[in-house]
Amino acid sequence: MRGRARFGARIIPVFRLVAIMPFEPIKESELRVGQAVPWSLYDRDRRLLLARGSIIESERQVAQLALRGLFRKLDIRPQTETRTEDKPDHAAATREELRALDEIKLGIGDTLHLQSQSDTSPVRYSVKLIGYLRGKGIIVSTPTQDGKVLLMRDGQSFVVRLFSGKSVYAFPTTIFKVANVPYPHLHLTWPSQVKGLVVRRGARARVNLIAAITDAKGRTGAATLDNLSTGGCALFSKSPLGNREERIRIKFRVVVSEVEQYLDIEGIIRSVQRDIEAGDNQPVQHGIQFVDLPPNDQLVLTAYVYHTLFEESAET
Repeated sequence: MRGRARFGARIIPVFRLVAIMPFEPIKESELRVGQAVPWSLYDRDRRLLLARGSIIESERQVAQLALRGLFRKLDIRPQTETRTEDKPDHAAATREELRALDEIKLGIGDTLHLQSQSDTSPVRYSVKLIGYLRGKGIIVSTPTQDGKVLLMRDGQSFVVRLFSGKSVYAFPTTIFKVANVPYPHLHLTWPSQVKGLVVRRGARARVNLIAAITDAKGRTGAATLDNLSTGGCALFSKSPLGNREERIRIKFRVVVSEVEQYLDIEGIIRSVQRDIEAGDNQPVQHGIQFVDLPPNDQLVLTAYVYHTLFEESAET
């Protein structure tokens, strides 16, 4: 029988959570000019280069992308005979939806994030919503950097990302008019539909982060962090990090809006599990519940989890 670890009321297969980066390299020859990429492309640092469905515009774009390394996510999850009630409740924690943009009830002044689909690496800009006319177009502020208005051009393509409540949304758009009077602003094409991810309480993001651990006796060690939510995570280590109900400190780094943030979180070990049949090479899995999170860390953690879940949804 395969080993399983219990997280609250859920039972999760141990082999499902082993922290392996699910990426595989692809060749330049697999990218065809004028055709959409069938998967999202990542660089060697696992940063998103092109979203799934983006059009390859030129051979130069392919060459520039190849310089950064070309990778796609690989589904390494084995097929199991696990019963439905034994599977991770990821689908129950998140739900995808397609909506019309005007159904999201955006407000004037809301922040939108534009991700360029350039010949080199994608660049993200933050802009403000000025207004929109249903079925016609969207008006946003022109991106700035160091107080200076950036040069935009008609026909430039972006993926727009935005947060609304407990949901994250994205849609493709193109600049159809750059205007500078009476102030710099952009007219964007209206999307036929917007892809959204509704994040429910307890949603877990599949990550692969290195964490520094301090146990209840002050001893330090390292672990791999996976299955991250706003309320807890899974930790994998060569040896147990402590006993059930003991407290530990977890330090790890995340990147939110291209800004590095360091989190120092206290947690309680709720479960300790090792697959005995797999031998000593199998890492010890710990179920951790976060406690006493400072407000700022809670905000950073929530933003990171939501962003990661959204990137996962873009793969489907």
